[in-house]
Amino acid sequence: MIVLTSLTPSSFPTIPSDGISFQWYAEMLSNDELMRTLTTSFIVATVAAILAGIIGTTTAFGFVRSDIPYQEELATFMLLPLMISPVITGLALIQFATRFELSNGYLTLILGHTILTLPYVFLIVRSRLVTFDEDLEAASRVLGANGLETVFNITLPIISPTVVSAMVIAFVVSFGEFTATQFLISPDTTTVPVIIYTMLRAGLSPEISALSTVLITIMVIGAVVSGAFSR
Repeated sequence: MIVLTSLTPSSFPTIPSDGISFQWYAEMLSNDELMRTLTTSFIVATVAAILAGIIGTTTAFGFVRSDIPYQEELATFMLLPLMISPVITGLALIQFATRFELSNGYLTLILGHTILTLPYVFLIVRSRLVTFDEDLEAASRVLGANGLETVFNITLPIISPTVVSAMVIAFVVSFGEFTATQFLISPDTTTVPVIIYTMLRAGLSPEISALSTVLITIMVIGAVVSGAFSR
């Protein structure tokens, strides 16, 4: 329905009956504010996905390859952003930013989105490491490689598709995150979901459908890419 109403030639989001039009996509592309929000969402989601990938993968290695006391309790702590409402997470982040005098903007957005997407990377990479054939690592060490060389030359190359898949999922989650994000934005760093909500308060428009279609497309592409890397 969203995609269809974005192709209407009328000024109200209806299913086109007298042909289709791309005028609302042209309107969206010429809207500097919308282009700025798309850029902001891309930057925040990309950086958050990279940070979540690095931290999540490193943490997963620590949980699987070492005997950490209270491992399951700590794993539960890692998953708290999934279990706690994003509203509470957003409130906690804004209080943290206030306490350390951090202004809303890219830094707080990236910090918040990294925290929100970290559990996805941790869970996916950890599950892959649990099923990893450790005989390959043992063979590497027998042939003279130390632990670090084994990780970089054997383990990481084999699990890299899983890591990339997890980072793509983190990107998609970050790009579509709204609830906690609304606490962390500034006038210059508004994200796509927030601007869609803001526009909806002023009334329905095919331009909203066009922007929503872009969001849907990005998420579908992310799902396809993640599935391809998983296979």
